[in-house]
Amino acid sequence: MELAAAQWAAAEWAAVEKAAAEWAAVERAAMEKAAAEWAAAEWAAVEKAAAEWAAVEWAAVELAAAQWAAAERAAAEWAAVELAAAQWAEVERAAAERAAAERAAAERAAAE
Repeated sequence: MELAAAQWAAAEWAAVEKAAAEWAAVERAAMEKAAAEWAAAEWAAVEKAAAEWAAVEWAAVELAAAQWAAAERAAAEWAAVELAAAQWAEVERAAAERAAAERAAAERAAAE
């Protein structure tokens, strides 16, 4: 009887150990799956944030380039305005000198 009881206890213990090992394997697999899913979700979030940051940075670079180009166009337009003003001033000065010379010639002719 004792032998049968010992055999029964050993079989029960083996069944308990087998069930515990199976349960531990299932738990480990579930934990590994959850960890892999979490890591994938974290990586996806990091990639999304990096892509959004890169898009914002690129938009800032494009805006700065557009503003720089606009400033250069404005400077070129201002230089053209200043050149036109200088040329107009030169034309007016030459016209004033010519008018003065013509007046002086007319006054000399009248004095003779």
